[in-house]
Amino acid sequence: MIHLWPDGELIEVLYDDAELFSAFTWRGRRHAVRGIARHWQVDEGWWRQRIWREYYKLYTDTGLLAIVYRDLLSGQWYLQSLYD
Repeated sequence: MIHLWPDGELIEVLYDDAELFSAFTWRGRRHAVRGIARHWQVDEGWWRQRIWREYYKLYTDTGLLAIVYRDLLSGQWYLQSLYD
């Protein structure tokens, strides 16, 4: 089953000493990133309402397989989907 938040659910991201994305906090629980399966960017809609995002499909130490993204216009991070 896939849990989807089309507009994203706000998360807090932590970085390691090398400034790499290493963990995120969602609903009060910290999830360390154990691996990144895919990384891509989307830049579209520049002629109307621009969407410019950096996506990560990743798995965590707590067993989550998730897609998270950083809105490159605002700098905010969001959880977009979880896979069971």
